[in-house]
Amino acid sequence: MDIIGSTPLALGMPRATTPKAQELIATRDVQGEYYFLDLRPRGTGALRVAFGGRERCGENYLVQRQTFPFITLEYVEAGQGRISYGDAEALPLLPGTLFTHGPGQKVMIQGLAGRKMVKHFVCLIGYRAADVVRQYAPVFGLKPNLGLQADVGEAFDLLGREGRRHTPFAKTICNHLIYYALQKIGEATVQPGRNDSAARGKYLRCKALIDENPPGISTLRDVCTRMGIEASGLCRIFKRYQGISPYQYILRRRMSLAAQELIHTGGLIKEVAERLGYADPYHFSRVFKSVHGISPARFIRNYDTKP
Repeated sequence: MDIIGSTPLALGMPRATTPKAQELIATRDVQGEYYFLDLRPRGTGALRVAFGGRERCGENYLVQRQTFPFITLEYVEAGQGRISYGDAEALPLLPGTLFTHGPGQKVMIQGLAGRKMVKHFVCLIGYRAADVVRQYAPVFGLKPNLGLQADVGEAFDLLGREGRRHTPFAKTICNHLIYYALQKIGEATVQPGRNDSAARGKYLRCKALIDENPPGISTLRDVCTRMGIEASGLCRIFKRYQGISPYQYILRRRMSLAAQELIHTGGLIKEVAERLGYADPYHFSRVFKSVHGISPARFIRNYDTKP
């Protein structure tokens, strides 16, 4: 993952008291919707949501921090701004940019004239917060050109919506949703390149072929033959955009259909196996169990699949 603006720092939570209220969020030329769940800078647990929100930043928006006790993820939805890490030159904040900052890190975030920036942010605590975030996002720095912008924005929206509901379950729900948001960020970290559109188009066509005819596509060779693509190239683009190999996707797609067929047919394993192209029902059962963690026979017994 390319990280821009990253600077070395100690990742442990500093021994500091909770910041004053006005230091938690920007107060200069900003309109925001916020939620506050857990403001203990150290606290317990591996990863938890402290607070977050969505801000509409004017041209005089300004945040200047020498340090901050929370690991912070921010995502630019619209408009433009800029950020400086330490004493380095300011970097642009454009739509689709994810940036992070936190303990031990000097940072300045600014609005720009005529480019009202709209951004989401979430502040995190927990003894493994930095390690968990690092799996999906830069700690600490900037990731421009994030893909799947609608999905990432929706994940932040969902966090905000649940956080602002102020129910007894809001904290627990948001602590689960942050993992969903991080995984969406991880899924979206493909850096677009000169040939990205062509590669993504090829991936989508291959995926559509599998989705439209799961019984007729049982091997990697089937896809390669019909699409006129080499197996190595197909594997590369599937790993890039789907996160798994094309063969794994084919298996999961076919076994999902198998579970559906077992429900609709009342559990005739041999017939379902034959319809999916498996001459040997025992082989079919092994594949089914490898994907679902349960054999077709046990699936039938456990879930009463009679129509």
